[in-house]
Amino acid sequence: MKKILFTCIGFSILMSCGTQKTTVSPPNKNTTTGASERNLFEYINTPLNFSRLKIKATAEIQTNKNSPSVALTLYINHGKQIWSNASMAFITVARANITPSSFKMYEKLGKTYIDSDYQFLNNLLKIDFLDYDSAEALLTGRIFFPLTHDDFNFSDENNTFILTSKKAMKIGAEKDSGAFDRTAVYDGNFNLKQVVLEDKIKNVFLQIDYENYVVFEGINLPKSIKIFIKQKKESKISLEYNKFEVGEMETPFDIPKGYTQKEIK
Repeated sequence: MKKILFTCIGFSILMSCGTQKTTVSPPNKNTTTGASERNLFEYINTPLNFSRLKIKATAEIQTNKNSPSVALTLYINHGKQIWSNASMAFITVARANITPSSFKMYEKLGKTYIDSDYQFLNNLLKIDFLDYDSAEALLTGRIFFPLTHDDFNFSDENNTFILTSKKAMKIGAEKDSGAFDRTAVYDGNFNLKQVVLEDKIKNVFLQIDYENYVVFEGINLPKSIKIFIKQKKESKISLEYNKFEVGEMETPFDIPKGYTQKEIK
């Protein structure tokens, strides 16, 4: 089942927009910056306070043709591990285990696996970095690229807060590099509603919409994440979170014998 691989690649395209750990600089309080702007940056700069989070979800990807949805279990051990299991008709079809230093997964249909550090995805996406923290941020409705007050314009439109980059952010190196304009939209409760990244020269467009926030164990989490990727082709990734839980869970991961390793050089 290649769906889970494509999902991870899609997330990685978005994660690649952070050249370093997500950094947020609040506005200088000695300026005339309004209270809403100060409060927004203070909220963005506050890390999520959780230890372990289990999510029952449904994942669906649309490319040139519709693909069947899969049941997805996500387990996030904050700062240490993201484990996922994809299944159809209660049968596991793919599994992934991501840590700050490694990226491992296998899919049963093609009997292939990945056992690598982030260099695999770097080579695949022709970039030179990825960030584990960005993966957690993306999956939990937090900003996942460097965001400093001096680099963004702030506007308040009917209690919707919009941050727009003053200049494009360079991603990658040499001929494969890109330059993305970035926009982040927050609602009146400072929930991240939309992120847009666009490279107008290379005609690359990425949009993420976060919807239906709920408060779970004291933190705001989206129940719906929709990702739209447009380059040479259009792809849509949809994650619907059906249930949140806390606590530890078993995260078995063993690559089956006889599988073929995928390599990107």
